[in-house]
Amino acid sequence: MEPVMRCLQLPAGTLVYRGVPCQELPSQVQQVSYPPPERVAHNQRANRAGAPMFYASATWHPPFFEAGVQPNDEILISRWISRQPLRLVSFHPADQCPDDPHADRDEALRHVLAQMPMPVRDAAAFLTKAFTRPVSPDTAHHYRLSIAVAEACELGSSFDGLLYPSAAMPSLAHNLALHPSCLDSGKLELQYVEHLRVQQVGTETLRVHSLNFTNHFSADGNLHWTGQPGNWVLREGATRLLCTINAQLN
Repeated sequence: MEPVMRCLQLPAGTLVYRGVPCQELPSQVQQVSYPPPERVAHNQRANRAGAPMFYASATWHPPFFEAGVQPNDEILISRWISRQPLRLVSFHPADQCPDDPHADRDEALRHVLAQMPMPVRDAAAFLTKAFTRPVSPDTAHHYRLSIAVAEACELGSSFDGLLYPSAAMPSLAHNLALHPSCLDSGKLELQYVEHLRVQQVGTETLRVHSLNFTNHFSADGNLHWTGQPGNWVLREGATRLLCTINAQLN
């Protein structure tokens, strides 16, 4: 059976989101980026212990599920932008599986994989399942297969990373495992970090309270927090109109 290697090239300007549980407000960009090798104590979905990987999501909501946060927990959500195209491996037709909180993940994947020709279909289903299999501390050995697949893809040289369906969400959403070289070489750049308190976590509904925000980072990698919650920003091309009402007394 021939291997299934589907290469996607995400253009410059692509946004990705990363979530990190927050116990203490970080002071440096590195604290919301990929961890140093000594902090990677266990195997993960696409990397061995001691070999860091930058995990992110294609949309804003999956990081809350990946981080496993509960009501009253705090989390840091950072948004990153690609400054150069990213070459990603995907074992399923991700371009035909848009993120959809209303869709059942497994059913959507079965539908799109069924459109693929044999024997590619079986290989794609097997490899996709390797990356969507739920793993607990008692079944951490299941990571061995996905790690072996990731290492065979030569991330950091042949490809920048992997794109695969989220295992933590019941609906269809996409995660990325990017090699640290993407950040070290400037292919991926931080745009902002927001400190949030979680109020409700649901597939279709997320309720959060913004506590702090920063989009200012110094050249030495320090984060400069505003001390204020994040605000909505007008979309490009929109204008702001300020109105003042002067009451007249009769």
